[in-house]
Amino acid sequence: MKPRPLPQLFQVLVLNMAIVLALPVSAQQDSLKQLVDGSLAAMNSGNWQESLTLSAEAIKRYGKNQPLENYGPQFGVIYYRKGLCEMKLKQWDEAMLSFEICYRDFPNRTKDSARSNNFQKLALLKWGEAAMGNQKWEVALRQFKKFTLERDRERDTFSQGLYHINCAVCHARLGQIPMAIEHLEIAMKNRATFGTPDEGIIAAFEALATASITAGNEQALLDCIQKNRGELTVAPALMHRYSQVFLKLAGEAISAGMIRAALAIYTFVPDTTIALEDAIARPGTLSEQEMLALQADLTSTSSPEIIKLTATAFLHEKFGNLRGAIAAYQQLEKYHPHAGNRETNLFNLIRNLSLVEEAGEVQSLREIFLKDFPQSSHVQDLQQATQK
Repeated sequence: MKPRPLPQLFQVLVLNMAIVLALPVSAQQDSLKQLVDGSLAAMNSGNWQESLTLSAEAIKRYGKNQPLENYGPQFGVIYYRKGLCEMKLKQWDEAMLSFEICYRDFPNRTKDSARSNNFQKLALLKWGEAAMGNQKWEVALRQFKKFTLERDRERDTFSQGLYHINCAVCHARLGQIPMAIEHLEIAMKNRATFGTPDEGIIAAFEALATASITAGNEQALLDCIQKNRGELTVAPALMHRYSQVFLKLAGEAISAGMIRAALAIYTFVPDTTIALEDAIARPGTLSEQEMLALQADLTSTSSPEIIKLTATAFLHEKFGNLRGAIAAYQQLEKYHPHAGNRETNLFNLIRNLSLVEEAGEVQSLREIFLKDFPQSSHVQDLQQATQK
């Protein structure tokens, strides 16, 4: 009995497979080079998914049969770039694995090898950063420490400022406040040398403040602010960018009963006018959208500055600092007459001034109040408060 012939399509597949397997190593390398070059070009253009797809295809085709022996340690670079793409796409588990393989499976044989893996030790650093994205803070710190011990100090260049910022964030997330402060201070004090990014400093401070509030350690936060206020304060326009962060932290401090910490944090919210002047004086500091938002805050009924001053006045009054409350209410009346809660703020200003016996100013403000809010529910209270 004759054997049945293979289906034509299957014959073609078998033939194609045989041709690929029969290709000389040089031809395989040419094909690999095309995938690698394409992946790099896509990465440089910000096409992270395309770059990832090409890197994954290169690994699928050429990474199964002893790639270290066939192509040398440089094959690990494919895994490194794959990990970078996965980080950009927030695929943290996959990125951690890619960096692990780059470091573990493709060690350099000789330092000067033409086919060396230039990213083997840097993969440890990126492994740690991917672990941070995955909120695996202990893993991140472990990889950061391993990188500092093993890195080539001549070849492995990296952002030392960002490194210390990341360490500060990890320690803060683990509740290790002294270590978080130590790394944050290193990053800030060497800002010019390390190129520490402003947004990194704010992110680390936010993590530190949150950790301190959660732990009920108000004094550590106050000490850090007092010691490093200059370093924590960036240009007014940039500080305005992070106003919502500071408002959130101050609110959390108030909820935790940390009034001194809240007042200290509120001081980081800049005056809107000063922030706008700074942005205009240094074109390009803020995006067009941020500039429009900042300009809108000038006439907003509830801008970050209004929220700050209102909260500050309330806290000062609550704890008996009438002069501090008066100063905040005066700023609200002078610079923010459009504030949504102006009626209440003006009433509180008059009431506090009457308590410290500022009769002249009380009378003039009382007239303004009665003119602007004749139907206010505070009218009777105002008359009682100002009777002398």
